[in-house]
Amino acid sequence: MLRGLITEIDFAECEQAFPGIEHYYRELQDKPCTFLELVWRYTRAACPCRTDDQVAPPSASATVSR
Repeated sequence: MLRGLITEIDFAECEQAFPGIEHYYRELQDKPCTFLELVWRYTRAACPCRTDDQVAPPSASATVSR
């Protein structure tokens, strides 16, 4: 069961903001621990611009030590 302020009990209301999220959750084999993680996965899976899981490298100014 999801932990946090929003639980499986709240899925009816969550469906209004994220249509299909309950079905998405029920189909997952590896369940997220929090609602925030579920929303992240759900929105990421639905993003048509996603090509891979790589993150952009930090900018040069962030890596320079003073």
